[in-house]
Amino acid sequence: MEDAENQAPMSSLSLDVTVPCHARYLPMLQQLAQRTVEYIGYHESLGEEVVQTIDQAVHGVFETEQKAYTDVELRLATTENLMLVRIRYLGAQAVSDGPTAIEQLLSQPDGPDGDDAPLDRLRRAMKSVELGREAGADGADFCELTRELPDDPDGLPPSS
Repeated sequence: MEDAENQAPMSSLSLDVTVPCHARYLPMLQQLAQRTVEYIGYHESLGEEVVQTIDQAVHGVFETEQKAYTDVELRLATTENLMLVRIRYLGAQAVSDGPTAIEQLLSQPDGPDGDDAPLDRLRRAMKSVELGREAGADGADFCELTRELPDDPDGLPPSS
């Protein structure tokens, strides 16, 4: 491509990664989230909030003693005006009644006073938060998060 006008718009961003639920993969997911948020052009403090939100949605899965999940799929994508984060938690048995394993995990308070659950922080930081389980034999628990794109999505961060 010869100039910026010929490049694909930001709305075409879509990154997908699947990793086993082993703690050694957590830094890789954190770095992917950080670099994606920087590329999209979120202001530094807002970008850090988005990265922390993504981290909270996956972190407990890697550290839980229950080992409810075997793998995590992470999709980071943009639409015309939203950033979409879709996390699929693979390997858990379907719960016939009541909340899914991810809903239970993200609802457990973990703040210093024991009153702030990751789910509460997700809801404060993101435009929308949806938790559930996909239907079907290959269904997985999921967490879908959205956040408005920054005002200038075409503004790329400075080169390193």
